[in-house]
Amino acid sequence: MRIKLILVLCLSAFLFLSACKGDSNTNANANKMTATPTAVPVTNEAVKTDPNLKPKIEEALKKKGFTDVTVDTSTPKVTISGTVAKGKMGELMATVQEANGGKPVENKVTEK
Repeated sequence: MRIKLILVLCLSAFLFLSACKGDSNTNANANKMTATPTAVPVTNEAVKTDPNLKPKIEEALKKKGFTDVTVDTSTPKVTISGTVAKGKMGELMATVQEANGGKPVENKVTEK
């Protein structure tokens, strides 16, 4: 009787331990970290600027007497650079904003 009891206990322990082990692939995959690729949008579009904008701004500046100011419209923001007389910066910016239609302007102008 003791032998049967010991045999049943050993067999049940063996089955219990083998059931707890699990699948070897499950544990191996649980420890691996996989990176998911992220899509990066790529555009080859050039910046769309109005070809008439630069002459329009330059003409408005000449009418107001700002001859030492250059205009660059190759970027989305219009960039102005050069020099103006002291106290004329506000008038310059108002002229450029009016000619530009209120769009962003990057100011690199210095006062002399």
